[in-house]
Amino acid sequence: MPRKSLEVTVEPKVLIWARESVGLSIPEVAKKLKASEDTIRKWESGQKRPTLMYLEKLARTIYKRPFAVFLLPKPPEELPFPNDFRSLPPDKRKPFSPKTRLAIRRARRLQSLTAELARSLNRESTLKIGRATLSDDPEVVANSVREQLGVDLQTQFGWTNENKALNEWGKAVEKVGILVFQIGMPIEETRGFSLTEGEFPAIVINLRDSTNGRIFSLFHEYGHLLLNNSGICDMENPAYLSDEVKSVEKFCNHFAGAVLVPRDALLNHELTRLRGHPSEWPDEILKELAKTFKVSQEVILRRLVILERATEGFYKRKHEEWEVKAKEARGRKRGGRSDPPRKCIRENGTPFVSLVLETHGERKITYRDVADYLTIRLKHLPKVEQLIGGKA
Repeated sequence: MPRKSLEVTVEPKVLIWARESVGLSIPEVAKKLKASEDTIRKWESGQKRPTLMYLEKLARTIYKRPFAVFLLPKPPEELPFPNDFRSLPPDKRKPFSPKTRLAIRRARRLQSLTAELARSLNRESTLKIGRATLSDDPEVVANSVREQLGVDLQTQFGWTNENKALNEWGKAVEKVGILVFQIGMPIEETRGFSLTEGEFPAIVINLRDSTNGRIFSLFHEYGHLLLNNSGICDMENPAYLSDEVKSVEKFCNHFAGAVLVPRDALLNHELTRLRGHPSEWPDEILKELAKTFKVSQEVILRRLVILERATEGFYKRKHEEWEVKAKEARGRKRGGRSDPPRKCIRENGTPFVSLVLETHGERKITYRDVADYLTIRLKHLPKVEQLIGGKA
């Protein structure tokens, strides 16, 4: 006779919390677990207890929680989600998917681990950013931030392409004490989010976005940190946002554009001076300016509108055109060859990876901890260490 599986006593509220926190319905959990919906309902009502095998699968592969969480007498307290600044109309604004929820949870865990590891090495936060308010001029704030980041125009213009620009801007932001993570999430839900709480504020940009999109998101979310206002954003048309939220998003968008394309640098560029004050701009000029500043054409055109060198109507027409092309490009995009060490550094950020490796070097954490914190197999660590040594 087969041995009966061990059943585990779990507080029903903990099971409900674990499912809802990852954004799954009972039918979705049942399908993933290959169990009946009735079984899941009975677990969550206390009529039945899950077996050890099922509970381990729920914890490890579906809810992605430590097994010990399911032995708690009540759900643990967690921070609320960042403010929802998505601009979708109310009837199309769906709850965040499990992938986005897990990205937020992952980023918060990295924040917490950073603080924990820093304390173990007697390190303090090196945060060097100031604060801004909605009454501040985004152009002035942007100039101050560029000066603090130490990136001059000559350096920016000298970067070979947008990939180099993203890497260099990311390093500059990390140097002022901000954690930067790149995590894949559904692009239709968000292009990035920011987390202001804790000793180490964080910016998360969507790995599924274009390179230029990630560059802009980096500084849009930087704007949120300056305002001390965590947010999850899509940076689309703000027509459906409240006046207060609209003001925040307008500031962050204006600030990001001003950092990447400073007012005087754009107005004094020969292509801009020669054109005077046209209502429309040829694609060739927009492309050349975008190539110079290592940003998208849309960022250039939006700056021209703000600086009264292009019309709002022309911008709206071009925005719709570029949006169609962007969706087509995302549909054609295919994943490249996997490179776990580089993926590890890109997702976790150089400061966090370096901190983990240094803490291990001081024998304060184990190899197993390193693999867990970096979510990477041990066989890849030598390559990670080599890349970090070269400041990849």
